[in-house]
Amino acid sequence: MYSWVGSSRSSKMIWMIVWISTVLLACCVMFPFVWMILTSLKSAEEINRMPPTWLPEAWHVKNYVEAWLKPESTFQRYFDNTVIIAGVGTALQLLVCVPIAFAITHFSFRGRNLIFMLVVITMLIPYDVTLVPNFVTMRHIPFAGGNNWAGTGGQGFYDSYMGMMLPFLAEAFTIFLLRQAFLSVQKEYWEAAQVDGMSNSRYLWSVLLPLVLPSLITTALLAFIGKWNGVLWPLLITSSESLRPLQVGLLYFVSEEGPNYHHLMAAATFTIAPIVVLYLIAQQWFHQGITSAGLKG
Repeated sequence: MYSWVGSSRSSKMIWMIVWISTVLLACCVMFPFVWMILTSLKSAEEINRMPPTWLPEAWHVKNYVEAWLKPESTFQRYFDNTVIIAGVGTALQLLVCVPIAFAITHFSFRGRNLIFMLVVITMLIPYDVTLVPNFVTMRHIPFAGGNNWAGTGGQGFYDSYMGMMLPFLAEAFTIFLLRQAFLSVQKEYWEAAQVDGMSNSRYLWSVLLPLVLPSLITTALLAFIGKWNGVLWPLLITSSESLRPLQVGLLYFVSEEGPNYHHLMAAATFTIAPIVVLYLIAQQWFHQGITSAGLKG
């Protein structure tokens, strides 16, 4: 009896320690975001005051309006560009990667495993190594941006929406996640569809994708976030302020605004708010997709 009571107390103590540790870690993670939002609502004088204040003495909501209209092309233009790049880019990426993953998992042909292995190997290549080859390729695509058949004479897809999206349409990680999701579906569905004479495309869009909807939403969400947070490639492939996305627009506040941290924090809040809202909407499917993505290999 004593040993049972003692083990019960020790178990409760362990769970209490785990709970407290989790709460402390969550507070550490959330603190920068809370501080960012509070700072965005302070005046420039209050931000530079020492010691710093926790809550704003006066809530300056106008900081968000000033940040929205501040940059040369206005922050709204950066926001619109990001929505186009992330939204259209994610849709095109799924249109390319879904058929590839479907072919790898449902058709038997020579070199199938080799192709998938080569796709996975590309995930090991550092992102920075691909910047220069991608840039040269975008500049010299034939018949694009005034180029001739040899890819010279114009600028190709440089300084365009397509130039920011095209190099990442066939993304290895997206293909990998979709392949894992497709493998988790029982083969009996595929065999029954073949017996019924269903076409491959109809099976893909009418049967397979609805069955892996959580994984599909997870893949789309990860792709969308990756494009939303892109900085280096859009900065390299564009020269027009009117085409640049949010993350590049934030550089304006760092380089031009100087110590005006209230505008910078308001702009940063604008940048992360859509991602947070999108995650809150899709979190149920996101969690299901993450847990089911690795069921089969």
